[in-house]
Amino acid sequence: MSGLFGQDNDTSNTKVVEESEPTSDVTSNTEVAEESEPTWDDSTSWVKFVKSLFIYFLLTMLFGIFGSSFIYLTTRGSDLDLILPTDEQFYTAPQFEILKSGPFTDVNCKEEPSGMFAGLEDNFPYNLIKMGDIKQLSIVERLCNWFARTVAGSFKTNRGLLKGWLDNFQPNTPLGNHVFQIYFAAPFTLIVGGIVAFITGGWSAFGSGVSADMKVTVWGGFLLYAWGLFFALAFIMSLRLVATICFLPMSQNWKEVSNIMSCNVKPLVILFGFFACGSAYDTLDPTIAGVMGIVYFILIAITIIKYLSSQMK
Repeated sequence: MSGLFGQDNDTSNTKVVEESEPTSDVTSNTEVAEESEPTWDDSTSWVKFVKSLFIYFLLTMLFGIFGSSFIYLTTRGSDLDLILPTDEQFYTAPQFEILKSGPFTDVNCKEEPSGMFAGLEDNFPYNLIKMGDIKQLSIVERLCNWFARTVAGSFKTNRGLLKGWLDNFQPNTPLGNHVFQIYFAAPFTLIVGGIVAFITGGWSAFGSGVSADMKVTVWGGFLLYAWGLFFALAFIMSLRLVATICFLPMSQNWKEVSNIMSCNVKPLVILFGFFACGSAYDTLDPTIAGVMGIVYFILIAITIIKYLSSQMK
């Protein structure tokens, strides 16, 4: 009996141990789950947030500078004909008149300009264009004439297309709104316009070359110099469009561009706030990011209400 009872006791103890094992497994799984839960590192997240703010600040400044340069071009009126000349005389005149600064003289230990005077500059490469029957020209003159007319046709066509596009954004019209031009028109022109300028630059160069001298163009197709010129003009037209919008206004009148930018500070601040809220949702705690988003939308609503009330007066 004692041996029988002893066997029963061992069996019961084994069952107790086996039944207790699942409890320890559940406890260990819980601890592992708690350890595997992601923790929000406050210091690291704020550092990432500040770095992203710096990048977005630079991006906002680029939006402001390039957008203001675009507005500068759309508000030039008839002066746009001087910036983007399409007059036939400009592409056929061997020389053109330009204002030059005179020498500087020392007046009370200060450099003072002596004034401006008009001078003539060679209108390269358009001064290579020859008038009259091309059959009477030498081979070199014929090649130079073909080159000059091809370049002139490509530049004239693309300048006319860009000027026609900029004329759509006249002041005091819906498309002339500065916010619309900074947010949409300027980026669209830079991205899509660069691609279109590449296509039209090469195609207009081909058409101008054919109309200038068919034989030189055909021989150029076989000898590859025509293809080199056409593709070079295509790249130049694309790069020139970007340079005309982004850098030409700053080089001509940077004070006016800065004044335009200062008049559009609110749209730029709203854009920077949008970038900041997006960065907060990516790097910071959801609660903090949510509060920033709510404050941001409240400020936008207040700005819109003030703008509408000022327009109704």
